[in-house]
Amino acid sequence: MDILVISPEAGNWISPSSLTTAVNRMADAFSRVGVRVLTISPFYKSKIKDPDRYECVFKGKEWLHGHSFEVYRSQDDPLHTYIYNDEFFGRPYVYGPPDDIPYGDNHLRFAFLASAALAYASAIRFKCMAIIGHEWGGALIGALAETIYQDDFESVPFFFFVHNITYDFHVSSSEIENIGLPRKDYNMDGYEFWGKVSLLKAGICYAHKVIFPSPGYRDAMLYTNLPGGLSGFLSHNANKLIGIQFGVSYQFWDFNKEKLPIKTAKANARKKLAEKCGADFGNKLLMYVHLDAEAGNTSETLATILADVTKEDVFVLVGSSQSHPDWSYYCDCAKQDPKSLHVIEFEETFSDVEALRDILAAADIIFAGNLREPSTSILLKALACGCLPVTGRNVGVASMLTDYTFETAAAANAFLVDDANAPHLMLPRVKDALNINRTDTADWDKIVVNAYGGFHYEWDKTISKYLLIFGELGL
Repeated sequence: MDILVISPEAGNWISPSSLTTAVNRMADAFSRVGVRVLTISPFYKSKIKDPDRYECVFKGKEWLHGHSFEVYRSQDDPLHTYIYNDEFFGRPYVYGPPDDIPYGDNHLRFAFLASAALAYASAIRFKCMAIIGHEWGGALIGALAETIYQDDFESVPFFFFVHNITYDFHVSSSEIENIGLPRKDYNMDGYEFWGKVSLLKAGICYAHKVIFPSPGYRDAMLYTNLPGGLSGFLSHNANKLIGIQFGVSYQFWDFNKEKLPIKTAKANARKKLAEKCGADFGNKLLMYVHLDAEAGNTSETLATILADVTKEDVFVLVGSSQSHPDWSYYCDCAKQDPKSLHVIEFEETFSDVEALRDILAAADIIFAGNLREPSTSILLKALACGCLPVTGRNVGVASMLTDYTFETAAAANAFLVDDANAPHLMLPRVKDALNINRTDTADWDKIVVNAYGGFHYEWDKTISKYLLIFGELGL
């Protein structure tokens, strides 16, 4: 099976984004099962490692506006192909300056990406059986495949991957023809959104199936009243929407390279982290709280019970960036009570994944409130490090976890509540974890082993489910 993949972010980046990492892991996993994937993304020279090691292997013109493009590849990066045009991709940022207005021509830039990718695939006679577009930057593939490139791709199913539905780009309806959309579908059931064009809706509109990064996220999008009226559009297209859990790369997240007993490995990781932080964890239960842009109400829930938690034999580690609205609050708390709380600074992108792995390897539990993270992969990463989630049954991946009770101790790997947004439910579960850790070490050791060794959700499992979906369409 051959698959064409177009993403606004992918490949050998210096500091991979979460989208880049996900697309790369998919490419790796497809390759392992013998699927030939042509993964195409822009050639951002400021983002790619060693750009001078790449060479131009093709020059052509896309068919939407006749813009010239170059195709770059490297033997060091065989799974990825890159499109370059200096006008569109010779800029310092992917979408626009951080914390500023996005580039006003982003719709033209990524319409060009879609068109150039299809033109290249046509030129090299890449006879794919499926096309995948990622996020709004890859959304226009479906429409272009059915119109300008219909001779080559009209019969090829388009799968639109929505990693985070809060990301979209809206443009004036005067730009419809400029980005290759059929004007007949400019309506509320198509890609119209409050008098403008929504690239996200366009991707969904022309997709055969829309893939979300977890079943829980798919259900949340369908059954939550999303702002702006998008809920009705998703409900109208409910038969297209599929949630498939993203995996994690255990080759990276398994910190225990020496294959020591997990109890020993975590004790070593705890000691190293304490030295790195200059903090004294003592013999306390080490609880990590991850506060990034997708942490939902975790911070609010923690703040409500923080005084109660720090009265217990618990040391709280907060991972955050200075841009988080509660950064100063937790820093002040840490100054007042350094024996119970420490703040670890991440950059806004949380791109230092090795630092995150070291924290999860050292921590006993991760406090995850009402996460908005589409795939809740932070919990899978925690499990891979033998770190037990304290979270809600309504969180994306929780349906695959086993709650700790006296009866389920042999299989348990988490501490779950009905509503992770409820402080009065989360606090008792933290205390339960502390109690088991202190009074029933045999049960605690078993739960950690269950998390670290008994629960593996690799990307290969994710890919196998994608292939089943493709198979149902006769591919």
